[in-house]
Amino acid sequence: MTQKWNLQDIRPATPRAQRTPMNDTMSRTDNPVVRPHLNRPQPNMQSRPTVEPSFADEDGDTDESERIPVINGNKRNHRQLIIGLVIGALVIGGGLTISVMTGGAKVTIYPKVREMNVNAEFTAYAEKKPGELSYEILTLDQTGERQVKASGQETVTKQATGEIEISKSTPGAERLIKNTRFQTESGLVFRVQESVVVPGAIKNAAGVSVPGTTRAQVFADEAGDKYNVAQGSKFNVPGFKEGGYTDLYNAISAVNTQAIAGGFSGPRFIINETELATARQSLQLELRNALLAKVAAERPADFTTFESAIALTYTPLPPTQYGDDLVTIKEQAVLQIPLFKKNDFASFIAKETITGYEAEPVRIDNLTNLTFSYTGATTSQSNIANIPALSFKISGVPKIVWTFDAEKMKSQLLGMEKTAFNGVLSQYTGINRGEVEIKPFWKRSFPKSLSDIEISEDLSTPQP
Repeated sequence: MTQKWNLQDIRPATPRAQRTPMNDTMSRTDNPVVRPHLNRPQPNMQSRPTVEPSFADEDGDTDESERIPVINGNKRNHRQLIIGLVIGALVIGGGLTISVMTGGAKVTIYPKVREMNVNAEFTAYAEKKPGELSYEILTLDQTGERQVKASGQETVTKQATGEIEISKSTPGAERLIKNTRFQTESGLVFRVQESVVVPGAIKNAAGVSVPGTTRAQVFADEAGDKYNVAQGSKFNVPGFKEGGYTDLYNAISAVNTQAIAGGFSGPRFIINETELATARQSLQLELRNALLAKVAAERPADFTTFESAIALTYTPLPPTQYGDDLVTIKEQAVLQIPLFKKNDFASFIAKETITGYEAEPVRIDNLTNLTFSYTGATTSQSNIANIPALSFKISGVPKIVWTFDAEKMKSQLLGMEKTAFNGVLSQYTGINRGEVEIKPFWKRSFPKSLSDIEISEDLSTPQP
């Protein structure tokens, strides 16, 4: 059976909203058009049902997924602008905070620098003299021992022998005959082997009296190891005092620049000479290295020296028996080395090598690159503590740098305008130029705290 439909049964599930087309309305209102009446049959509108699509679900609710979102562009742009401004403010604020926290002044100084080729001889004095280089003597000693094999014993009676340096502090030469006695402060008597003439004192170019000196070989008045005298011992001539020659007794004195040794009386071990020499050489090298390590530890910080400036003397000590056929040999090593004040040494070298140098404070940055050597062949084996002056040669290319008081400069710059920086630099003759950087960048004056001012040197542009 065919189902029949009534027109009233055919209607949309949801009532359709009435729309009025804007264009058609305006067209009919503003520009009325007279359409010709077409004499043709009109379709029967009731013969075809019109059904509009529905976006509702079975329950009559609208499907949210089918809706088209509407975005307000003006609101979104406003929000983005606010976020951008906040981020920009944070970045600028953070940058300013970091600038303030890390602020300060960094000053770079370019001091005068000279690199001069030096190859000359110089003289330094134990006593300070105007315009001259002076030094102090650091003395260290060390004792060591070695065991060597002995082949037996022998009875030995031997006098100690050595050399003394005799000086006279008054004008006029004085002749000392053979066997003239010299006595140590402890009463040990030695005699000169041959007659000797001691020259009198003379005045140098500066008008200072310099004692006359000569050397003589001496031997102990008696045999025995008690006459083995360490270097640096002082002697006088007792005969002058006994004869009433007080002036000569006070004017003439002596000192042994090396140890007086060899004295012995009694049984002595017989040791192979080659084995003994090898043992002593090894022992002396060990003592030398130990003393050099002491120099590095005990040298004052404001003094400089050179390893090649050391003077070493060795004194054999009486051996002792160790077992039936072993002997312990002993040696004492005494090291002496001149110490120069760093600033004085640098100023002296600058004065001797740089034309126009005016005694400004300087330093030498590469002292280890300089070579030091004594002009005297025996100086490095002598007791230099008893020598009034040392002659030596310096060779190399010292890097001489003009110095300045950085702490004083900091104090001067505190709170000062940046434009006054060059005026402060002009007070330091040893500075070629300087640069300054102040943070934060907008500040135009130096900090008011010393800890916020940093001063560094740049030596990259030495002048010839």
